[in-house]
Amino acid sequence: MFKVGISGDLLNSKNEPCFGLGPLNLLKDRGDVEISWMDKSIIELDSEMTSKFDAILLNLPKANATCVSQSNCKLKIISRFGVGFDSVDIVAMKRKNIVVTNTPNAVRRPVAVAALTMIFAAAGKLLQKDFLVRSGNWDERTNFMGTGLAKKTLGVVGAGNIGSETIKLSNPFFNNILAYDPFKSQNQLSQIGATKVDLKELANNSDFIVILCNLDDNTKGMINSDFFSNMKKSAYIFNLSRGPVINEIHLENAIESKIIAGAGLDVTEEEPLSTQSRLLKFENVIITPHALCWTDECFNDIAKEAINSILNFKDNKPILNQVN
Repeated sequence: MFKVGISGDLLNSKNEPCFGLGPLNLLKDRGDVEISWMDKSIIELDSEMTSKFDAILLNLPKANATCVSQSNCKLKIISRFGVGFDSVDIVAMKRKNIVVTNTPNAVRRPVAVAALTMIFAAAGKLLQKDFLVRSGNWDERTNFMGTGLAKKTLGVVGAGNIGSETIKLSNPFFNNILAYDPFKSQNQLSQIGATKVDLKELANNSDFIVILCNLDDNTKGMINSDFFSNMKKSAYIFNLSRGPVINEIHLENAIESKIIAGAGLDVTEEEPLSTQSRLLKFENVIITPHALCWTDECFNDIAKEAINSILNFKDNKPILNQVN
């Protein structure tokens, strides 16, 4: 029997799969697969789990080298529920011949839409205007004029799967789109409606900046005080990639000193974000709990893509989204 463990944090408060029952039936309908829900409180995989399961559908828990170091490790595949895989020690898994997959296709459109949602909310001062009504200050609305996009420039940091989709969706709204991505040529970017620039030029010339790059040694802390000092004072920055790409202390200082106009974060350096974080005191900072793209459609598609990777491995079929 092929045993599959599923992250317990994918169960909602009713102990039902947050991605719906449909994708789960892909596993339940198989007579040669046994599924088990892992404990919701698990933060990291341990050797007991990796010696029990052939496959793990992994959401938030981390998978490090220690959990697969024992001789009785039977784990063969980790299927990440989402596009990011920085929580998995890719080198250690490759050393143990454990396949790691992600779900880039399922999240491409939802995260791009989430990026635009952040932009529209900040540009239109959505949260501030909502508060005006709730606090009985309707007549102050003339003091909260939004920012139009038609004559503005969007800057996209990271023009990969999600970044490219964001550029395509953004073209009707902006006058100009700049992109920083060392792995994409000017020709590739121009085909989707963007101009290739370096990071400083993007900071200098963009009115709205969206961070959509991977987190690695090169991008960790890449958006720092130097970057903020090169931005327009009227510009906004949004991060929907991974929290550590932005130096959070430098961002707090930039907001507090009014070096930039505001920010939107769906990711933070520490998650959950501390209730004592300075970021929470700024009205011009939108913060969501790493869940802005979460919709019924998005999670259904993620689950299907992740589960199919496990079944393709089990059936010796090609695995489309292997990352190691």
